[in-house]
Amino acid sequence: MSTYANGTGRAPRGTRGTRRARGMRTLAAVTGGALLLTTGGLVLAGCGAEQVNNAASTAPDGVKTFTSGDTAVSVTLGSKFVISLPETAGTGYQWKPSGGTAAGIYVDLFDDAFVADNPDLAGSSGVRNFTYDTAKAGSGTLTFELLPPGSTKPDNTESFDVTVK
Repeated sequence: MSTYANGTGRAPRGTRGTRRARGMRTLAAVTGGALLLTTGGLVLAGCGAEQVNNAASTAPDGVKTFTSGDTAVSVTLGSKFVISLPETAGTGYQWKPSGGTAAGIYVDLFDDAFVADNPDLAGSSGVRNFTYDTAKAGSGTLTFELLPPGSTKPDNTESFDVTVK
């Protein structure tokens, strides 16, 4: 036990708890800093999870591109084509191909890439480009689902009627 100038084992009035309060402030600062570092790391980890293509387009020259406004896709056998759907990387929502009668029969998925409108801005809007190879003449559908983060239930779907000649 410490002996203070007042001759007792207790700290003089007005100074009691100073060491403890100082220790609690230090603990709070360290805990808050660790929480900030952990949260910052999670945010950065979330930003890096999506592979982003910063090129203006992933479509090779001369390849037809179809958007959500186009419901009919007509292409020639032996060619490639792109389905381009709007997506915002920062929200976690992502377009995924969900099948259709043309998938794997008349067309095969060749590439899937996100192209940011502003590559210098993390989480910016852009498009998800699905590049397909034509495999066989015929007609069918391609269907895509917009999935929220961590969910398998789509918020939106897009379908395209595909004809390979």
